[in-house]
Parts: sequence; structure tokens; C-alpha cells
Amino acid sequence: MASPVDVLVAVPAHDEQDHIDACLNSVVEAVARARAEGVVADAVVGVAAHRCSDRTAALAGRLLAESSVEGAVWEDWTSETVGEVRDRAIRRLTGRWGSGQRQRWVFNTDADSIAPVDWITTCLRLAHASGSSAVAGLVELLDWEASPQARHDYRRILASGLHATGHTHVYGANLAIRMDAYAAVGGFPAVLHGEDQAIVQRLRRAGHPVLTPLQPVVRTSGRMPGRASHGLGALLQTLVGQHVGQTAVTDLPLVPETT
Repeated sequence: MASPVDVLVAVPAHDEQDHIDACLNSVVEAVARARAEGVVADAVVGVAAHRCSDRTAALAGRLLAESSVEGAVWEDWTSETVGEVRDRAIRRLTGRWGSGQRQRWVFNTDADSIAPVDWITTCLRLAHASGSSAVAGLVELLDWEASPQARHDYRRILASGLHATGHTHVYGANLAIRMDAYAAVGGFPAVLHGEDQAIVQRLRRAGHPVLTPLQPVVRTSGRMPGRASHGLGALLQTLVGQHVGQTAVTDLPLVPETT
């Protein structure tokens, strides 16, 4: 890249005390790698603890306070939809930026997800090389207990969305958007589910190129049901329900090969 950019990482969380440490450790490591390679200048990581009844906010605050990255944690009791949680988090974090001239990017992930160390670095380099305004990556499931047939069905769904230049899938756990493009389309819509698909559609309709690479892949929870109704967890539960009585396994690959 010609010059480093500023990034913010927005992490919505609802009762994620068992996952938030792993998530934030991975994000902090990804920021550190991007800084070390000269891809990122300033960075801020924010956690929106949405109507949490556990220690998510406290654990996130402690971890970020002890990290090398500027962080912010707050409790969100008023947002009604996951789209609102994401959008309000991003707008809150952008308020911490001054009027600098560097390009700015927002990275989105989920509190039950683990980003690879090259997540930020690779996404930004791919975006720069392709002239894209956003990068929508894939996810790999963690600890999904499902029968071989259910896992085969999931892989078939993944494969059906692959094409010569990338894929058609969109996951809020692995989505980076240039900040000017994000603002131009009005941000995440206030919808109960599918806010990630919706903003990518908004970007494309507005003429902003969206890159869909097979790498880097973010690992995300395969729990059922998921935190968002009608989200990935609901799909996984449906696939499992279609093969009731079969033995569940957790060790078959669930991401497409990238040869």
C-alpha cells in the first residue's frame, strides 16, 4: 500500500464472557501485525456490550486496557436490532477520530469469532490492489456438532456460492468497509438480521466495488441457535434438524479449498 491507513474494529457482543477474550486477543494481534508491516497507522477497537447480563463488558474493558491498542467498551441498552448495534458502534468510534487526512477503514467482526493475525493486513492490501471499497470474507465454523451429512450439506451451500473471482457469501464477522463508502450508503440498516447482506447490497447499488476473496478466513462459533435470529446459527440448526439421529462430529473441514 502507498501509505498507512487508520482503522477501527467494531465488535458487537451479547453475553459473550466465554468468548470475548479470544476474540479481542486475535483482533489486537491483527492490529499489531498491520502496524508492524506499515499498513495501519492509528487503530481503535470498540466493544458494544448489548444488553449483557454477564461480565462481557468488564472482561473486554480489562483486556483492552492492558493491550497495546486504543480501546473503548460501552453498554448498549437501547438498540433494538443487530444492525443498530453495529451502526451505533461504528459512529461512536468514529467520533474518537480527529480531522486527519489518512484513509479510514472499519473492520467488523463478532465477539464469538477469532480473526487470523493477517486479517487486517491482507484485507487492506487486497482492497488497495483491486481498488475495492469493501472486502467481504469467509468464515470457518468452530466446534459445530453436526453429523457428516449435515456438514456435507453446509459445504454444498458454501460451494454453491463460489465463483471464478471469489464468492457470494457475506458474514458480519469478516467484513471490512472503507469509511467514506460506509457513510455514503448510510451505514448498517436497522434490521433484525441480514444487516451484513443489506449493507453489501447498498454498496454495490451505489457503485462501490466489493471484493470477495477466499482468504483471510475468520473462525466463528458454530453454536445453535446463534445470537441473531435467522442468522448463521439458525441455518446450522436447520441443517442438523434435517439429519436427526445421526452421530455428530466436529473434525471435518468446513471451508472451501483454495488451491
